[in-house]
Amino acid sequence: MRGPARRSLWRETSSPRSWASLGGTRERHLPDFPLLFAALALLLLGLLMVASASLPLSLHFYDEPERLFLKQLLAAALGLGVLGALVCWDYRKLQRYDGLWLVGALGATLLTFIPALAPNGLWLRLGGFSLQPTEFLKVAFIVYMAAALVRKEQTGDLEHFTTGALPFYALLGLIALIAILQPDFALVALFGAITGFMLFVAGVRLLYLWGPLLAGLPFIALLLWLAPYRRERLLSYLNPFADPEGAGYHLLQSLIALGSGGLWGRGLGASREKWLYLPSAYNDFIVSVIGEELGLLGVLLVLGLFGLLCVRGFRIALSAPDRFGFLLASGLTFALALQAAVNVSVAVGVLPVTGLTLPLVSYGGSSLIVSLLMVGILLNVSRYAVTERTQGERYEHPRRGWGNRRPPLPRVGAA
Repeated sequence: MRGPARRSLWRETSSPRSWASLGGTRERHLPDFPLLFAALALLLLGLLMVASASLPLSLHFYDEPERLFLKQLLAAALGLGVLGALVCWDYRKLQRYDGLWLVGALGATLLTFIPALAPNGLWLRLGGFSLQPTEFLKVAFIVYMAAALVRKEQTGDLEHFTTGALPFYALLGLIALIAILQPDFALVALFGAITGFMLFVAGVRLLYLWGPLLAGLPFIALLLWLAPYRRERLLSYLNPFADPEGAGYHLLQSLIALGSGGLWGRGLGASREKWLYLPSAYNDFIVSVIGEELGLLGVLLVLGLFGLLCVRGFRIALSAPDRFGFLLASGLTFALALQAAVNVSVAVGVLPVTGLTLPLVSYGGSSLIVSLLMVGILLNVSRYAVTERTQGERYEHPRRGWGNRRPPLPRVGAA
């Protein structure tokens, strides 16, 4: 069965109600344990390294060496609670209120422009805690894109630029405007990459992806060059030794930390750069402290765990029982993988300094909770994975050879 007939059958069987009408079942399995293992291992390693890397700063500013670690530990406990709840909560319920999640996250982000609520312009102050709404906006954006792409596929709007890709670019433009005003250019790049990736896996024509990208390059270059601090970061990335005490200081100290660790490292807790030499040692540059204390083997362990997390995440996406699950799992996995890749690349000098944290590892309550939330959704999708025993006919996009599988049809003569 191919062409319009297959797509019509897909539309008929993609809704939750059609499962029962077709006689198909959504069997629940245990969550994906390799993914869970990778996430928990990164979380434990992150807590250990935050305890080590944040000690000098906590001691210097708060006279309490464990202050920042305890805040991270509390965020980890909350995040694990969210993860556990989401593993047992059907991910399809996210699709019902995708617009509401997005509007709520955008509203919370706009509150950061009120000085009384967000003195620094990025975090909302809630009593003794700080909340970064853009982290939650990232998840809400992915959920909305996955749900909206499913709707547009069913109506055929995705085949046309004005009704398919353009609304997502308009939404991206709004988020980019908010991020630039904060200012947070790295957020613009992150959301732009997520938008392009999800449109690509959804089967949007390549012309609709490359056209806006090429058209936006001059605007991106202008934003990079007009802001003095962005221009300094770019120039220091090209030649950090030109200003070793200024714009190039972060990268040089990061390279010193990584180089001094060698193969085995100085030993846990023995970092020298974390003693107020390396800025943001406990969040943006925590990979550098890992390299100094645990050596190259420690960094390779982190990369290996993220590699396992990404492989399992995309495998969950490919075995998702519906189109929404495929797009949702793909987007979440890509966001985690991209942010980890950018953070490590900054630490080793491959990319300019961006300010993006390392998911599940770096210090930051909002980042940690949202990262565990994303893992929880992935684990929930894995519980409904299409197995060899329940596998039905594979759904193939007319231009892409990948995607989810449609619900299994009832066996002829089955009781």
